[in-house]
Amino acid sequence: MDKRFKPRATIEELDVRRALLDDIDAHPGRPVPEVIRLVRTTLRFTIAEYAKLCGVSARGLQDIEREIKSPTLDTVGKLLRPLGLRVGVVTRDAVTKAEAALKAHANERAKR
Repeated sequence: MDKRFKPRATIEELDVRRALLDDIDAHPGRPVPEVIRLVRTTLRFTIAEYAKLCGVSARGLQDIEREIKSPTLDTVGKLLRPLGLRVGVVTRDAVTKAEAALKAHANERAKR
């Protein structure tokens, strides 16, 4: 864990991870490098720590997050595994529906 942060209580960590999974689920069209960076930073890992945990090189992870390098599906799988996620396919229709649901939810919240 990144030493710059105060450690979270177990219940708080579980809440953060649930919120992260909800966020990922709500945005199925998010680019892979953005998802990987979001997972890593939310879990409070440095690039070196997360790369070691996932079994990839720190330089490779850094290049993926900066979109300098395109990861293989195998590498993406390794980078998503710590959160229990897997690589999959999402149709454009699913992305459109999710985006519409998010907009409707945001509009609903704005009215309150």
